[in-house]
Amino acid sequence: MEPWWHRYPKALEQEKAALDALGHPWTIDETAQHAGRLIVRVKVPAGSEPLQLTAEYPATYPYFVPQVTLAGKVLARHQNPVGKNLCLLAREGESWQPGVDTLAALLKEQLPRILEVNAAQTSPDEVAAAEDRVGEPLSSFLPYFEECAILVPDATPTAEHHAGRLTLAVRALPGMAEYPQVSGVLRTITDMRRNPLVDFPLALSGVSKELHGFWLRLPERPQIDGAASPQGAVLSLMDSRLPEFGKAISSAKRGQIIVVGLVYPDECSWRSNADDWIFVAIRIRREAKGARAAETQQAFIRADWGGERAWLQRAPALRPLRNKSALVVGLGSLGSPLVLQLARAGIKQLSLIDCDHIQAGNTVRWALGWQFAGLYKARALAMQLTGSYPYTAVQAYNVRIGVPGAPDQGSRSDYELIRSLCGDADLMIDASANQRVSHFLADLARELGKPYLWLTTTHGAAGGVVGRILPGKTEGCWHCFLHRLGDGSIALPADSGGDEIQPGGCSQPTFIGAGIDSDEIALLASRLAISTLSAGAHEGYPDFTWDVGVADLYKEGRPIAPAWKTYDLTAHPACAACQPI
Repeated sequence: MEPWWHRYPKALEQEKAALDALGHPWTIDETAQHAGRLIVRVKVPAGSEPLQLTAEYPATYPYFVPQVTLAGKVLARHQNPVGKNLCLLAREGESWQPGVDTLAALLKEQLPRILEVNAAQTSPDEVAAAEDRVGEPLSSFLPYFEECAILVPDATPTAEHHAGRLTLAVRALPGMAEYPQVSGVLRTITDMRRNPLVDFPLALSGVSKELHGFWLRLPERPQIDGAASPQGAVLSLMDSRLPEFGKAISSAKRGQIIVVGLVYPDECSWRSNADDWIFVAIRIRREAKGARAAETQQAFIRADWGGERAWLQRAPALRPLRNKSALVVGLGSLGSPLVLQLARAGIKQLSLIDCDHIQAGNTVRWALGWQFAGLYKARALAMQLTGSYPYTAVQAYNVRIGVPGAPDQGSRSDYELIRSLCGDADLMIDASANQRVSHFLADLARELGKPYLWLTTTHGAAGGVVGRILPGKTEGCWHCFLHRLGDGSIALPADSGGDEIQPGGCSQPTFIGAGIDSDEIALLASRLAISTLSAGAHEGYPDFTWDVGVADLYKEGRPIAPAWKTYDLTAHPACAACQPI
């Protein structure tokens, strides 16, 4: 493959000319260039000793920025403490302009700013004006073992506790037999006497193997610059301050893995300090024997903040869902993606009802894949949600509504079960696609004073409806909605008019339609459900201003951008429920 300067010879000439114009001594590493890499070394005057800079151009230049490292000098900010590369452009070079910017321009315009920020005489206001609003914690620069993480809680040991023990629950990964490969949950943090300090009972599927280790609190960010390896610097700290750690390594058996953690304050967001974690997994390659020390492998393992507070930082408007619940009836092409969205959003409790099992053919419009074929839909979704979204509790029920003697519900009838679940829920969601079921659920929700939300699609998934009734607020009811569809005051959604099909193994005919279309209906229903559950909460997900939305996804046989018409659901004069005689 030819290097970039053969593809873009003018770009290389532009780089050379700009470096010449900059006026600092520079050279090209000819050995590297013959091997297909462009590395430039530049000496930049700075006091008594020039700065020794090395710039390596990516193979995708000029679309991406050269990486510049500084040798022989350590900066407190805007330099990777491990790789020594400089952060000359914010946000990983997003402002780099291909064909316009050059290495020389970076050194002329950006390098002086970095040096000013790091100068002791620079005022805080000047620093603030020059910097991008991004924190630079040490943990963001470390070389981690690939595809591994330790989930940690929001809480850390308080400052009066200086050291202790860790218990982790991890996946039994095949690579653990050869490498310090650790991925799982930090389950408990104790002091050295095993008195509990922090408990994190997060349940994840496949995370069951128990590992142990030690933790140490530092008063400030650790310095790892002078060590032969950054992992070695961490282990030296543990060894010097925690004798029990050294004893554990000396007595460990071949293949055993011990995890150590440092907790310390660092700049986790711009100019704001909070506790952060560094973890090192240590695998014993050869046991200690006599005067011979144990031979070990070490690897940094990424800390991943998994507490509720950290988890919802990216979407704080969803926090009100942490004490809300919903009953969802119908888990087909609309109900299954809807419950995934609710679990992703952090709802506390879901009760799921369906009477059908999954077939491979369902997966063109169902939320999960072929591996669940043959399982009841409710059970498959419960398995998936429990494993993927551990903060959501899920109850699954295989129930055919309207059939006497539900066999798996003991002495409770379908009516007793659904009435009980609806009474406990904050919202009833009807994705049953069955008018008799909807009639029953709408009337039950009204009787119990519960919000009722329904969603349907049409033949070909050409359109759909999403609606909501709020007790004491929505003037009309589900029957009023049907009347208004009938008289045209609420428009009918687009419908392909196609025939139903009955695939092999399916006991009932079904509509033709793909999830790429019907998911649009489920997505708006999910948003409407979340806004309903967030009603009245401070800074919660905002509410919608309508009651019924009707979507057209196709027009004249062609797909279109979803076109929604929205309506207030008012009482219909012909509705016996809302206009009693």
